[in-house]
Amino acid sequence: MIRFVWVLAAALPLVVRPVAAQSADVVYVNARVWTGDSAAPAAEALAVRDGRLMAVGTDAAARALIGASTRVIDLGGRRVVPGFIDAHWHLPTESRADLVDAGSVQEIVKRLRQWAAKLPKGTWVVGRGWTPTDFPQNAAHKRYLDAAFPNRPVLISDRDGHQALANSVALRLAKVSATTKDPAQGVIERGAGGDPTGLLKESARGLVSRLVPPPTRADIARRIHEETQAAASFGITMVQEASRRAPSGAVFDALADAARADTMRLRWYVSVPFNPGATRAELARYVQLKAQYPGPWLRYGIAKGMLDGTVDAQTAAMLEPYANTDATGLPFWSGPVLNKGVARYDSAGLQVELHAIGDKAVRMALDAYALAQKKNGRRDSRHRVEHIEVPHPSDLPRFKQLGVIASTQAIFATPDVTTLTNYAPLLGAKRSALANNFRQFDDAGARQAFGSDYPVFPMDVIRGIYTAVTRMTPEGTPKGGWYPAGRITVEAALRHYTRDAAYAGFMENDAGMLRAGMLADFVVLSDDLLSVPPAELLRVKVLRTVVGGRESYVSGTN
Repeated sequence: MIRFVWVLAAALPLVVRPVAAQSADVVYVNARVWTGDSAAPAAEALAVRDGRLMAVGTDAAARALIGASTRVIDLGGRRVVPGFIDAHWHLPTESRADLVDAGSVQEIVKRLRQWAAKLPKGTWVVGRGWTPTDFPQNAAHKRYLDAAFPNRPVLISDRDGHQALANSVALRLAKVSATTKDPAQGVIERGAGGDPTGLLKESARGLVSRLVPPPTRADIARRIHEETQAAASFGITMVQEASRRAPSGAVFDALADAARADTMRLRWYVSVPFNPGATRAELARYVQLKAQYPGPWLRYGIAKGMLDGTVDAQTAAMLEPYANTDATGLPFWSGPVLNKGVARYDSAGLQVELHAIGDKAVRMALDAYALAQKKNGRRDSRHRVEHIEVPHPSDLPRFKQLGVIASTQAIFATPDVTTLTNYAPLLGAKRSALANNFRQFDDAGARQAFGSDYPVFPMDVIRGIYTAVTRMTPEGTPKGGWYPAGRITVEAALRHYTRDAAYAGFMENDAGMLRAGMLADFVVLSDDLLSVPPAELLRVKVLRTVVGGRESYVSGTN
């Protein structure tokens, strides 16, 4: 049994430290610890037993817990921070050609051909990661795929996952023609005479993607292993998985099996679908899952819904038209339908997260949460708005007022060629100045949780921090940053990736900070993230990731 006493550490704040009848499993000494705990922000050492922190304080306090079997690890003065939490992450289950940063149609075709050469003849060729700027005049068209693959079906998704480009063979197999009507919540782009161009937006993607063979159980098991291994290498100790899969099938079974076997590499908070028309039985199943998987390795209790699309696809729902167009985007539900659905999930005790990028969609989400509070009473719901790329300034104070989490993605502020030549021109200068501006949420007092939206963008947390702090590309452009008024400090970015993200997932009592009694989730870095110049943040590397006392990643050994 552990009892707590006061220990005064030289040059450190007065903090509560445990003295235990048992010794530590591992003691980490000679460290520079940023705890994330405002009551005790700095420490020199950590002691771990049974997956939790026994002590966070001086070297002497930690060394007092060394026993005959205790491992002692000297960190050589390295910076230690709480484990990173990715508050918006997706598990990719399909193997596809990587088209990220292709830059041109020629490069897209080259990568697809290389990918196709590994596959049996006649099988589908799939890829992911293109952006509109990869195509002439920012216009994706099937003609480019037809020329390279005249006899083989091809379907490639864009970087955001809200548009897909199909070639003529794929369209023909799916029976998508000039007479095919746009599905609900989707758009089939058309050329002269109504002939599909091959570009399918939002739900229209499903007209073709339903024909692509699904991954096998072995494929999914391999992807979970690969993706969590990669996450650990970036210092991630918890993901909040936002794929809104039904709680059944290979992914669900694989996670449940790993939780039972206690073999997980990182912690999972997994979403179920938000559907305003969900049956009582479905809601009851989601509530049952929340009770069945309370953590700390696998948890349920959050429902993910899609309220609009993306700016690049012109499907993000906007209050005013996109620049030089009459288009205002594509809200997926009406206000009354959304409001009724949110109130039902809220009354069941489920957290709701709504993808809302355009200012109209963000307002609809906030309105729905406000009405749920009015109907069900205010409770600790911690409902969330995901992405919030282009909020209207008048809606920013509502996040704090309603207790709604601002779930944003630091790396979205990267001013790459797509941002500068497609995204920003569609918004116009006034809205671009507010796009992915993380400072405005902090100034409004909102609780802001950072994520990556992986695989839309890399899950590299250090790169995310760099982007939020500099608003520049990794190459250092544009000088001074893209709309630099939106920049935040390194410490603020760290807080959003740790303490605030833990709060967004109802884990603030166990994770997000380094405090005695909490889970032993932390990261050892090569350089001091808090002192290197902002332009040099990308030189900081993860050396060691510890989750529940387990070393899930050690540089040079994984």
